[in-house]
Amino acid sequence: MSNTIESIEIIDAQIHGPVPGKPFDESQTGQEDLWAVELAREAMDAAGVDIALAVTSDGFVEVAHERYPGRFPGVHTFMHNRTDHVEEVMRIAAHPAMVAGRALIGDANKGVMRPEFFEGKFEPIYETAEEVGLPIFNSTHGGCAHIAGVAERHPGLTLIVDHIGVAQHPVSPPETMGWAPLDDLVELAKYSNVYVKLCGGPLLSKQNYPYEDIWPNLNRLFDAFGYDRVMWGSDYTRPRSADLPLGDRPRRRGITYSENLNHLLHSDHLTYDQKVKVLGGNVRKLFNLPPISQNWGPPPMMWSMPG
Repeated sequence: MSNTIESIEIIDAQIHGPVPGKPFDESQTGQEDLWAVELAREAMDAAGVDIALAVTSDGFVEVAHERYPGRFPGVHTFMHNRTDHVEEVMRIAAHPAMVAGRALIGDANKGVMRPEFFEGKFEPIYETAEEVGLPIFNSTHGGCAHIAGVAERHPGLTLIVDHIGVAQHPVSPPETMGWAPLDDLVELAKYSNVYVKLCGGPLLSKQNYPYEDIWPNLNRLFDAFGYDRVMWGSDYTRPRSADLPLGDRPRRRGITYSENLNHLLHSDHLTYDQKVKVLGGNVRKLFNLPPISQNWGPPPMMWSMPG
């Protein structure tokens, strides 16, 4: 296979379930997961994304697994207010459509760590996940320094720090937004079981596409973790709703899925081999994903042109 960007398998390490631009009406009740799966598939096809880890509802994952087996590996979210974490982790680890869990140890709306983290409420998740080999994404929202203790207590557990470790617009408060937590993230590189999700970088840019001003910080990330422990994730429904970047536009559209991908895919800052790893290869290896299928789409043309 030639070393061209067209030959790179693109795997998105994070999407959430998209919703229609307008609320559902009564006739569509009960079809929400089906709509969400097809909206996600269409967005992925348009942007050129082959596989996306679905960090969303179990219902979405079930429908996606039935319609497009292997295209939407599921990531189950473990909430701070649950009490059955051991059983929950065991169930997700045994689920054929799930590949990982996510611990919401940070409060996105406030940009701080949840008190339940310090109370040890998440420890049963980490302990059981280490036992059964379930990787855990960690939404720290600026508190990534606290992952150090988890990595030390559970050296056999694969830990992925979400969103480059920082709190990000448009969910977290504006005053929490910035690169400051990157210093803490870089310190985590000494733990071989810690990986990073490169997600939301463009939101931290002061420029339009291709967001060149973020590269000094991305280079710090790669210098620390290398190119084998960083995985790109779009989280495309969140940047799409942002007020950024600034600039002249006919309508507010945030950062599009294609811009989110292409600022890395078409960048001269990464070599071909580095792009292969960061844009899909690391996710495939870490989660042992099945081969892509030619049955995933795009859908066939359903109409004929007038002759």
